[in-house]
Amino acid sequence: METGEFQTRIRAAKSGDVDAFAELFEVLRPATTAVAYRLVGPNDADDVVMDTYLKAWKALPRFNERSSLKTWLYRIAHNCAMDYLRARGRRLERTMPQDEVDDRDIGELEDQKASLPSASIEKAEMVTAVRGALAEMDEMHRLVLELRFMDDLSYADIAAAMDVSIGTVMSRLFNAKRKLQRIMREQKQ
Repeated sequence: METGEFQTRIRAAKSGDVDAFAELFEVLRPATTAVAYRLVGPNDADDVVMDTYLKAWKALPRFNERSSLKTWLYRIAHNCAMDYLRARGRRLERTMPQDEVDDRDIGELEDQKASLPSASIEKAEMVTAVRGALAEMDEMHRLVLELRFMDDLSYADIAAAMDVSIGTVMSRLFNAKRKLQRIMREQKQ
């Protein structure tokens, strides 16, 4: 959807147009699902996404457009995921449990080694190592890295999504990168 058309859909949805909201939902659902998946895991992500969109629909008339709709939904999805976990008394799940990393990524890597050039093998091994390292990180540091490098959000959008200042985002990102490097070094040894 083009920016102008997107803004038109937002205005229509804010006025109660269910079809416009459904179109926005379809466009933004992958990003919202990614946030939910990272925070609550694959089994509960759909429930969190539905909660997110129900809350967004109810709150949409109050959306003031100081941030993008995507950033606003990130924040709602994050809050819904935290509420979901608190309600169930569960801790945050890792981005990808270590046994899934080992079974899926390393297993696939071993199967493909014979057919891949060495540069591709090294890249696949690096991706597996990074995923494993991310799985060892605490939620706050993992989330800031994922929002910046996987979802390609700006510092301002991350700040809005996490409800912190841009300076806090920069600090957390700096510390998260250092922590990721340390974990990666430890994995090599």
